[in-house]
Parts: sequence; structure tokens; C-alpha cells
Amino acid sequence: MHLTVRAPGTSANLGPGFDCLGLAVDIWGTATVETGRSDGSTDHGVTRLVWQGIQAAFESVGSPPEVRITWDDGVPIARGLGASAALRVAGLLAGNALLDNLHDVETLLRMGSALEGFPDNASPCLLGGFQLNVRKADGAILHIQPPLPPDLEIVVFVPDFEMPTAESRRKLPKQLSREDSIFNTSRVAMLIAALGAGRYDLLDEATQDRIHQPVRAEIFPGLNPIMAAAKEAGAAAAYLSGAGSTVAALTNTNSERIARLMTQAAIAEGYSGRSIITKPTNQGAYVVD
Repeated sequence: MHLTVRAPGTSANLGPGFDCLGLAVDIWGTATVETGRSDGSTDHGVTRLVWQGIQAAFESVGSPPEVRITWDDGVPIARGLGASAALRVAGLLAGNALLDNLHDVETLLRMGSALEGFPDNASPCLLGGFQLNVRKADGAILHIQPPLPPDLEIVVFVPDFEMPTAESRRKLPKQLSREDSIFNTSRVAMLIAALGAGRYDLLDEATQDRIHQPVRAEIFPGLNPIMAAAKEAGAAAAYLSGAGSTVAALTNTNSERIARLMTQAAIAEGYSGRSIITKPTNQGAYVVD
């Protein structure tokens, strides 16, 4: 059997929504899974993450068949655009297809979140759209898709260097003050409300964060200058996408100018890379054939 699965990239956190907010974007990766063949693709490189998804789908029913896996690198790896979630979700869908769709979408979401460690990327990758996620004590994921402005665009600058999630998470604070907790929770609430109401004027303040961006700006000194350039060019807000290194800007105007100034600011800080103008997608990952 030959399966093709497409999975969208995702942009998580959106500033203050650490580990709970994620947005599917119109940047896609494609995995192919061919049964009856084995070439080592399940053991090495990024395709082993697809294999993890297949194994998770089969865990309750037995061993999966031997497979050959390929990935087209459509979602940049280790750049804060949810590539690991896209790979694992692609594997889950492929494994589920081999099982004649044994698992429902909520089960797949729980599996994907367990593989990732958190649902912020797995949820929008699987379900599409903008997802707010709450993980219950039993591992179940509660999720809801808040509305977005129909004219929302997302400009991302993707640097040529990796920021592995595990490394950047090690530097995060172990405890937060009451003031910082209130700061972030109030801005998550305002972010969801402002996006739903199309209040672009509130998004700059609503995307401020005290949990992860200050620490990650120390790892990536170009972050603040690139965000400032995006807003100078007309973006309503800018933030570090996921764990980085991608910087994302929210806008409904001037997207080409924002992309150009973000790139120029990055080069001025000594970082090469590319800007991509994209938009949210309500389409989650799916099996093509």
C-alpha cells in the first residue's frame, strides 16, 4: 500500500499562550508511506518521527508493517513552525489509514499531544485553524477553535539556523511571580478576544509575554530587532513562533513591506534566512490517497 499524507505547519504560543495556543498555517509538508518495504527510514533522520506516529497508532493492536517513509521538507525543521508535530501527525494518520480508521480524531489528538509533550502544535496540525487547548489530568485534550479575522495574514521570517525546542525549554524559568502570571493570562484572554473581534489595534499588547520570549531572546539576539522591524513596517503584532527561530508577524496590510523589512533587519543583525507571506488554514492534516 502507498499512502500520501499532507500536514500543515503551525505557529504556537502567539506570544503569551505558552503550550496552549497554536495556529495552522498554509505551509505544508508531505509524507509518503509505502508498506512492504524497509530502507532504514524509520530509524534515522526526520522520518523516524513519522514512524513514531505510525507506531503510536498501532500500539493497542500490535506491530505495524515494515514501511518506507519519505518527507519533502515542506515545513522547515527546528524552526518553530511545528515540523515535529507535522511529521508525527502524518504518521498517526498513515497508521490510522492502515488500520481502516480505527481511531477517532480525539484519540489521535491525545496520541499526538503525548508524542509531542504538549498539544499546542499537534492540535492545529490535526484539526486546522486556531486552537486553544487544555490538557486534563487524565491526558485528554479539551480544545476549541476561536474565530480569526478573515483578512488575517501571517508573515514569517525563517532564519537559516535551528533552535531545537528541548534546548530552549531548558532555559525557561521554573517558577513565575504572581505579577508575571497575571500579565500572561490577561494577555491570552485579550489575544483571543481581539482576534475574534478583528481588533488589530490590540494585538501588539495582547502578544506580549513574560514566560518564554525574554529567555529565548537571549539565545536569539536578533529576535527583538526583527519584531520591531515588522511593527515598524505596519504589522499589528510580532512574536517568536513556537520555540523559534522563526519570527512571525500578524497583519492585514503591507505584508510585502513587512516581509522585506524583517529580512533586512535580520541581515543587519547577522542572520540569513527568508521571509514567507502566508495565512491561517482551517484544513488540518489529511490523507491524499
